[in-house]
Amino acid sequence: MHHDAPPATPRETPPAQRLTELTVSLAADLDRGRWTPGPLERILVLRLLTAAAGDGRLTTDRLRETLWEGNLALTTVGGGRLARFLGALHDDSRCPAPERAPGRTAATELLERVARALPEGDVPCVAR
Repeated sequence: MHHDAPPATPRETPPAQRLTELTVSLAADLDRGRWTPGPLERILVLRLLTAAAGDGRLTTDRLRETLWEGNLALTTVGGGRLARFLGALHDDSRCPAPERAPGRTAATELLERVARALPEGDVPCVAR
């Protein structure tokens, strides 16, 4: 081993691949009951989908605002799984369109499922 060689750096997973993997994993766990979105997660997803309702786009700004609003709590609630998923969606949305995950539709459908899990009486008050 040569001591002057730079340390090996792990290859970073491309955003599209990471988003696809997280979408599949989170959807499977939601289906099997291994992950149930809590009130904070459901409300943030509902607000994100409401913001995107006009044009259907989950933009980097909208995703960043959602992550910002979730703050530190989002990184701990539910094991931080939704935060990682939204982060992957954000990273993917920064890529040029041809490089984006083909599974963005599945990611949006997962968000819609999370939002639908919101109990009737828990409709959030969205201040503008």
